[in-house]
Amino acid sequence: MIRIFKQEDAKICSKIMIKCIHKNLTSLSKENKEFMIKMSQPDKLIEKSQKVLFYVYEIENKILGTGALDRDEIRTMFVDPIYQKKGIGKEMLNFLINLAKSKGYKRIWLGASIEAEGFYKKQGFKKFNEKNDFNFKVIEMEKILN
Repeated sequence: MIRIFKQEDAKICSKIMIKCIHKNLTSLSKENKEFMIKMSQPDKLIEKSQKVLFYVYEIENKILGTGALDRDEIRTMFVDPIYQKKGIGKEMLNFLINLAKSKGYKRIWLGASIEAEGFYKKQGFKKFNEKNDFNFKVIEMEKILN
């Protein structure tokens, strides 16, 4: 089930994000990982939840992933590494895409890590730019919504 993020979710969401940063983001330098970990702390997630539409993926009261929609941008997509490759990320992504469609957006975009580019490509996203953001490579990808 996907539901709106609550403040009491912040600690577990932070743990999931930090696990992903350590396990999945192998292209990041130590400094970049430290920065991302700092931005993934519970207080930062609570702050973010007050500015964007922030959701959690939950099964049997256990949070397994996160995702957010900030106008036409998908952000904060993380799935606990233990539960990756089980369709959770795809389900969260489709939920956010449908939410964007319901808000009238014709295009949605995101900044993917090198490691996540293939996942988003499989979901129909196309690369439109590559940039360095906080000294790490970000692949900007978009999907035209029907």
